[in-house]
Amino acid sequence: MNPIELEVIYQSTLQIARELTLNMLRTGYSTIIKESQDFTFAIFDAQGRMVAQGIPQPLHIGPLAAQANEIRRCFTDAEPGDAFIVNHPYQACQNHSTDITIITPMFVEGRMVGYIGNTAHKPDLGGKVPGTNAGDATDLFQEGLLIPPLKILRRGELITEIKAVICANTRTPEVTWGDISAQVNTNTYGLTRLGELFAKYGTDKVLACWQAWMDICERELRKEIAKLPDGRYGPESDYLDDDGIDLNKSYRISAALEVKGDTLHFILDSDPQARGPINLRPCVSKNFIQCLVKMVFIPNLPVNDGLSRPVQVSYPAEGSLLNPRYPAPVNMYVRPSQVTTSVAIRALARAVPGRVPAPGSAAGGSISSAGRHPKTGRWYSQYEILSGGTGARPNADGVSAMDELVVNVMNTPVEAVESEFPVRVERYELAQDSGGAGTFRGGLGVRRQWRILGDEAVINLRTDRFKFSSPGIFGANPAHASAACLNPDGAQPRRLTSKVAGLRLKKGDLLSMEFAGGGGWGDPLARTPERVRQDVLRGYVSREAARVDYGVAFNPDLSVDAEATARLRGNNPDSARPRGKGDRMGFPHSRE
Repeated sequence: MNPIELEVIYQSTLQIARELTLNMLRTGYSTIIKESQDFTFAIFDAQGRMVAQGIPQPLHIGPLAAQANEIRRCFTDAEPGDAFIVNHPYQACQNHSTDITIITPMFVEGRMVGYIGNTAHKPDLGGKVPGTNAGDATDLFQEGLLIPPLKILRRGELITEIKAVICANTRTPEVTWGDISAQVNTNTYGLTRLGELFAKYGTDKVLACWQAWMDICERELRKEIAKLPDGRYGPESDYLDDDGIDLNKSYRISAALEVKGDTLHFILDSDPQARGPINLRPCVSKNFIQCLVKMVFIPNLPVNDGLSRPVQVSYPAEGSLLNPRYPAPVNMYVRPSQVTTSVAIRALARAVPGRVPAPGSAAGGSISSAGRHPKTGRWYSQYEILSGGTGARPNADGVSAMDELVVNVMNTPVEAVESEFPVRVERYELAQDSGGAGTFRGGLGVRRQWRILGDEAVINLRTDRFKFSSPGIFGANPAHASAACLNPDGAQPRRLTSKVAGLRLKKGDLLSMEFAGGGGWGDPLARTPERVRQDVLRGYVSREAARVDYGVAFNPDLSVDAEATARLRGNNPDSARPRGKGDRMGFPHSRE
């Protein structure tokens, strides 16, 4: 195949995946789809190997690939017009049960040529709390309806019994089924678009192009890895606050990296599995680690199955946090995913120090609220995903209000929240001093406050980093920790833990959340005073933090006091003070 055809066919495939993403944005019902964009489309070949992806959501890649292959195994007699549904975290390795996957086989003249797959989060799928994902769930069955691999379309016709079961197990049947319908219909539309591609270039040529691009990505990644010296880096360790059940027990996650020739081998380890829902299935972490490697070594190449070949990941024994045993709960899988990302990044940074950023905040979290809407009397389920900041880069500050490298979802705009749900967003801003101090500063997390306007609402928090903020690297400071409070300006403010399930709020209550920033990169005293001054002027860094963390003093007009700064930087015993001793709500933080 000539290079022009190779590029044109593959770029056409990628464009179809992106087009399906846009179609889903336009036809989805929930704000999770329309605003947060918590879904992913992917195209697979007949062997279940991922060829192309729409929205790059690394946390979805592994489960989607596992589910496509489970459908291949379970349904060897699939016919044109069939489609399949699954959400089971153990039978088919879903992230958590509120992500529902639709897999649709592709046929050309009766020949199976591949699959279209998508997975999307649901606002409610039953379970012990409204919004489904309980931060105090102790087994899988408390986390909502479980769907093993089942057929949802038979030769193009909906199997209505599937719809009946799902709608009977959700508090928001219209919205939940509306999103599932959008998933099914968008896959069907994708069959038409890919059919046109096969018709234009020929089936064998398209399939050969897909194979060639997987081989290209593998080959280019191996070339970059081979430039590294062989060796073992790490292990690096980090911690989750708790599991939502035993609030006094933290959980360790560790990663080491072995470089040998043109392959990377990540060796993961962790504490035993948690009773609460912070466990993480191996198929999820394997693929997002491979995507992390791709971002470092070949950022301009696409994500496909070729990336998996040079990157190996090994796990602790079954029954551990990173390899849980059924039916351990998993609904908060993003929290251990982010901490796993943190330790993997730090191991990589040792191997390639000039190309890897500091760990991001690992504090991005979800907040759900549910109740009866005072205007309609109908049940609503509000689900928002918010972000900390990314880690500082080797040559630039981190990005504020952006999630981890392995999470790629959007925030929900204030206008969308207030127009659909009985809440008022009274504050939405960057949290001053939340990023780790360094030669390059960590990105800032966000602060957001919601006023309850309905008579009653049930709130769930699924967050972390209240105790263990993201560390800096190469001499930088850690980030500030996260915090949450109910009625922070009231007579009796109530500090909240990072994981809350079924908290009942009444009309007029104010919920305040502040998310940790990313870690810093390099010695804070090496940051130029002018950059610190600009941070103070923009409100990113307070004058106190400028003095204590960066050793920079100011005159009354906020010009740099050069003499005082020289004294501070020459002899500043407080410059390495641990961050996170207090938050803007006045509560102390504990740090390890």
